[in-house]
Amino acid sequence: MSQPARATFDDSHWPLLRLLLPGTLSSQGHEECLATFSGYVRRREKFLLLVDVSRVGLVPLDQRWRQVEWFEEHDNPLRETLLGTALVLTSPVVRLSISAILFFKPLPLPLVTFATRDAAEAWAAQRLQEEGLTQAAKGR
Repeated sequence: MSQPARATFDDSHWPLLRLLLPGTLSSQGHEECLATFSGYVRRREKFLLLVDVSRVGLVPLDQRWRQVEWFEEHDNPLRETLLGTALVLTSPVVRLSISAILFFKPLPLPLVTFATRDAAEAWAAQRLQEEGLTQAAKGR
């Protein structure tokens, strides 16, 4: 029996936090992802998020609503810590899902979409430099 798809967080270049979604998550996997991300937000350290959703299919409606709730619950800490989000996005279906989430809860920070991870990485590096932050060369 294969393991369900799990979100992978990489903070080895903090304050750049990379999140890879290897496919559409189960409801439990989605909750685990939100719980892990909440931990990063609770640090109260400024960071930039790079999310690769290029392998995600249709996001279930209950997860979209849960995402809206999560953004509402974490609105103030996100405003204080998150400098922006670079989103690697290739699917029109996923773009529609994200647009639906943002329609109900617009983010109070820059969200930029990219067709490639390299382009997203370049934007993230530039954004961090603008904020006077540098990425770690190796893990923390």
